[in-house]
Amino acid sequence: MSDTLQALVDRSAILSAEIQQKFGALIAGSDFDIDFSAAPRLRFTGDAPVDFRPHMIGSSVDRRAEKTWHWGWDNLNEFPAAVIALSQRIQEYGAENSIPELAQPELPVESADAPTALTLAAKAITGAWGHYPVQAGGGTTVWVLVDDARLNPGEPELKPVVKALASAITTTDVSDHRAALSAYAELRGLRTAPLPDGGVRLLCADGSADVTFDDAGRVASCQAHQPLEGEAAQQYEAVGPVVGTATFGTLVVDEGEEPQVASSTSLSDEDAPVEEPASQVETVPVSDDSAADAVEVDDTPASDPESPVVQETPVEQTAPTTSPTPETAEPVDDQKDEQRAEQPEKKGFFKRLFGR
Repeated sequence: MSDTLQALVDRSAILSAEIQQKFGALIAGSDFDIDFSAAPRLRFTGDAPVDFRPHMIGSSVDRRAEKTWHWGWDNLNEFPAAVIALSQRIQEYGAENSIPELAQPELPVESADAPTALTLAAKAITGAWGHYPVQAGGGTTVWVLVDDARLNPGEPELKPVVKALASAITTTDVSDHRAALSAYAELRGLRTAPLPDGGVRLLCADGSADVTFDDAGRVASCQAHQPLEGEAAQQYEAVGPVVGTATFGTLVVDEGEEPQVASSTSLSDEDAPVEEPASQVETVPVSDDSAADAVEVDDTPASDPESPVVQETPVEQTAPTTSPTPETAEPVDDQKDEQRAEQPEKKGFFKRLFGR
């Protein structure tokens, strides 16, 4: 991964983790149905269905003979402009900033984390902060971005902020933790204050968290404190309100002229003609809670020099050990690989799935 692309991943990692937590809470327990027509719709069904406007940015394939990422802007399957318009911004950004991974239509996938990293980079470029990995069967995942006012996290609160930090640095390949935290504070509108040892104090209305870094610039500990009292409360007032640069539900996309395409059909977890069992499509984009559980909150004021350390363990030891992150596709076993090898080429496969 180029340094420029990695910087985009670092910039979006923590805010993305927080928004995915909120997105996951909105759609918990729901099945999905997605329509890639000229009026794209991502619906989560259930007692109270909820709809989002999806933007397809790319697709990843994970089969024995093919592990690739294909950008949506290349549009081999002739989707309507409304479906891939946002993806075109990524191509333009890649060309303008000489980022080869964004400007070439297809890339080899060298690690299981690569599709998620490319999606995070796309968030930093487009300003659409939610994403959903649509499991399309046959080893194919279609990655869509979502910009919606319902994903706005509101004023920073200590627990979601600390949980997002823990999730991002333990489940994402963030190369510069300090830069990632700084970008998050800017995007989020999070008040901060420097610590004497070179760390940073995160200031929320309901508490604070002291973050320290090791010699390599990686997060070494996070001491969280509630309620907001003492020196931290004074710093919170002194900093004053900070307006975050991230916005939600304001994205405008120029969809251009619609290409002539066949009428589309929707894909749902109930009627999609795929080989995977139905359980494969129940993935929801929410981070594993165990990452956040590693960072607890006490009620000791941050200004108390005798306050106990809530987390001193290096972050490498706080990674989740239970279920994998939802963005990661399940491994492909040998028998399924042999079945998938018989699938038609990508264009034909998408045609069968989405009416193209």
